[in-house]
Amino acid sequence: MTLNDRIEILTSFGNDLAAICNGSEIDGFPGFEKIKVYNPWFTEENVRFCLQNWHSQLDRKSLTDFCSHYPIDDKLSDFRVAIVMAGNIPMVGFHDFACAFLCGVKIVAKLSSKDNVLMKWAIDRIIAKSPELADRITYTEERLPDFDAVIATGSNNTNRYFEYYFGKYDKILRHNRNSVAILTGDETDNELEGLADDVFMYFGLGCRSVSKFYLPEGYDFNKMGEAFQKYADIINHNKYNNNYSYQYAVMGMNKIEHVNFGHLLLTEKKDLNSPIGVVHFEYYSDINKLSAELAQQTDNIQCIVSKNKIFENCINFGETQKPNIYNFADNIDTIKFITGLCRK
Repeated sequence: MTLNDRIEILTSFGNDLAAICNGSEIDGFPGFEKIKVYNPWFTEENVRFCLQNWHSQLDRKSLTDFCSHYPIDDKLSDFRVAIVMAGNIPMVGFHDFACAFLCGVKIVAKLSSKDNVLMKWAIDRIIAKSPELADRITYTEERLPDFDAVIATGSNNTNRYFEYYFGKYDKILRHNRNSVAILTGDETDNELEGLADDVFMYFGLGCRSVSKFYLPEGYDFNKMGEAFQKYADIINHNKYNNNYSYQYAVMGMNKIEHVNFGHLLLTEKKDLNSPIGVVHFEYYSDINKLSAELAQQTDNIQCIVSKNKIFENCINFGETQKPNIYNFADNIDTIKFITGLCRK
């Protein structure tokens, strides 16, 4: 199978995703309700958002341009790459899968139990597009079979296990990261509504979800509170509500100062990682000093949202949950890693 053949298969799969979002029936698709039953965080709204974003990336021209930057050839056809997938948001492991697929390696995917319905369908759908793929792509929820290299994503605790278990292999190991937003206080209503997308989409469960604000001293939360009402209905989601209510009770009992938007709690804290239903914030007075401080935390930050271009590779408000095919997790180039295997 040639690279062009693989591009055509992913393009066809992207068209399947668009058809599903437009109401068409696609063979084997489990349906939004079944996906939600297996993981209540995977609501129809969030799954649709995921599928639409992947459809926008999986077009022939984009994939061809993407692959043109790499020395992809058939020297990799006998390599077996294991992909240990997370399951915090829908199809979060698909970018690694797509990169490995484009490289033409054999794939062994270890699915997360949290995303074993949608991802199983996606992989099966791709395999069905060419008979020879049945011998080149496998998936499991159990122990991994033999492989030559591994890409594994997990929590900080899981990553320590990965370091031990995969120590002798060529590998990419990913751990927890968080995203932050730097505000100036003069954001427009549209920008603040975009920030709401960055915070609430996928219930804040993704590494690209903003969990920490850096605010100018004396920041007025009223305008933000109004813009964030865009997601007021999120409180009706049972699991989100349970988390929010628990955090609200803890803050009340411990007399922790906070801002309450009715569906989101904001509290001043240095930690980048915040619980579901909570965003941490910290005040700054010197933007250059803040930039230097964040540069020291590069390994813990996935995205920086800001209008100030002093922050390297910052992105616009409302864009964190719309990564393109070039946005590699942890800024580690997956294709470069895989294509480098044949040069060892």
